[in-house]
Amino acid sequence: MRILFTVFPSYVHLYPLAPVAWALQSVGHEVRVASSGNFARAISSVGLTPLSLGDPDAVEARLRPGAKQPPNPQEVLAYADLMGLDSAERENWIVFYQWLLNPVSDYVRVDQPEAAHLVRFAQRWQPDLVLWDPIFPAGAVAARACGAAHGRFLGAALDYFMYGTERLEAARDKVRNAGLSDNPLADLIRPLADHHDVDVDDELLRGQWTVDPMPEGVSLSTGGHKVPVRWVPYVGGEPCQEWVLDGPTSRPRVVLSLGESARRYVAGDWGRTPKLLDALAGMDVDVIATLNERQLQGISTVPDNVRVIEWVPLTQLMPTSSLLIHHGGTGTTMSALANRVPQLVCDTDESFLMGPTDVVPRLGDAGVYRAGREFGVTDDDADGDAEQEGWVIPGRHLMAPPWSGVMTQYGAGERLNHQVMSGTEIRDRITHVLSEPSFAAGARELYEAWMARPSPSDIVSTLESLTAEHRR
Repeated sequence: MRILFTVFPSYVHLYPLAPVAWALQSVGHEVRVASSGNFARAISSVGLTPLSLGDPDAVEARLRPGAKQPPNPQEVLAYADLMGLDSAERENWIVFYQWLLNPVSDYVRVDQPEAAHLVRFAQRWQPDLVLWDPIFPAGAVAARACGAAHGRFLGAALDYFMYGTERLEAARDKVRNAGLSDNPLADLIRPLADHHDVDVDDELLRGQWTVDPMPEGVSLSTGGHKVPVRWVPYVGGEPCQEWVLDGPTSRPRVVLSLGESARRYVAGDWGRTPKLLDALAGMDVDVIATLNERQLQGISTVPDNVRVIEWVPLTQLMPTSSLLIHHGGTGTTMSALANRVPQLVCDTDESFLMGPTDVVPRLGDAGVYRAGREFGVTDDDADGDAEQEGWVIPGRHLMAPPWSGVMTQYGAGERLNHQVMSGTEIRDRITHVLSEPSFAAGARELYEAWMARPSPSDIVSTLESLTAEHRR
C-alpha cells in the first residue's frame, strides 16, 4: 500500500507516530509524511520520507497575516453554559475550543499553499491510506479528494476533537438558537473542502477510524471506531549518553523535567522551577534537571545535589532513575512508564482558560504566551521596545490532570500541586514516593497495562483490512 501521514510541525506530534510509520514501512508499504516545509528535516531525522508542503523558507504559519487568534473567555464559556457542562467537562471544552482550533486553522487556509499542495500530491500519488493528525486535518480533505481510506492518529493528547464535536451535536438546537456556530471545526475546514468539491460530514471531521496510542484509563468518553496501539517512547536518534549507564552509586537518582514547549516562551516556568529546586536542595538524592536558560531565570544558585543539563533523552536516563518529577506531558510520562519509574506529576487546580493581556511590555514574560516566542522570535528580534499583545496562560500542561489521575489510580506516583504546597510539603512528598515500596509496585502494574496494548507491528494487519474496506 501507499500510506500518507500528515503531522503538525512539532516533535511532540512527530515522535508518537514514528514507530507506527516504521512498522508499516518495515513490511513493505510505501510511507510518506507530510508537514510544513520547514519541518522536513525533522521528519528525515526519524528515518521517514518527508513531503515538504509549501515554501520551506516561509514564515511560520502562526505568525502570518490573518492567523486565527484565541477566542475571548466570554465566548468560550457561553458555549459551556449552553451545553450545561460541569467543571471537568468545561476544561475539556476549553482545550478544544480555545487551545486546539487555532493550530488547526493554520494549515487549512485556502490563501496559503500547504493544504493545496497536499491535495495535489494525494491526487498524483494516489495513496491507499491517509492517517492524519487531528491538528492537521487537511489530510482528511486530501484523502476524500483522491479516494483513499483515512483515519486519525491521536498522538500525545486526548480526543478533544471528538469530545467537542459530540457535545456540540448534543446541544445543537440550544447553540443555534443562541446565534453561535454548532460546529466551529467544520467552519474552519469547509472553505478548503468546498475548494476541492469535498463534502463536510462527520466522517471528514472524525475519520473513518482513530488510531489511539493512549494507555487504558487515559481517555475521554467519546464514540467512534478506535484502533488501540501501544505508545512506544521515542525522542529522536540522540547519541548514546554513556555517563547515564552506571547511575548513582549510593543514593537514588531523581530526574526533574518540565517539558519542551513552554520553556521556549515562559520565563521562570511560572515560578515552578525555583520552588522545586529549593525543595530538592539538601535531600539525600542525586538530581538531574533537564532545564534551559529560560526555565532557570530568577535562580541565583543551583543546589549542590542538582546537575543541570539542558537536554538528555529521557529514554536513556530513565532506566537508572528512581523517580521522575515532571509537568505532565505525555512523551515525558511514557518514558518513565515504560521503565517502571514512579512519577510525581505537577498539576494545579487552575482552569485552562486563557485570558488576553492588555499589553505585554517584553516578549516571554512569565505566564504570557506570544506566538513569536514559541517560534524563535526573541526580544532582540522585536521592533525596539514596542509593546506586544499576548495571552495569559495557566501554569500547567493540558495532559497533567489525566496523567496525575492515572498515577494515583495505579499507585504509581502522586499529584504534586506545586502552587499550594510548601517546599517542606513537596520535599515530604518526594521522600514518601521514594521510600514507600508500593509506588514501585504500582509503576510495575501500570507498565503491565501498557504492555498489554497491541504493538505498532500488531496493528499493521488491522490497518490493512480497514484500508481495503474503506478506500474508494
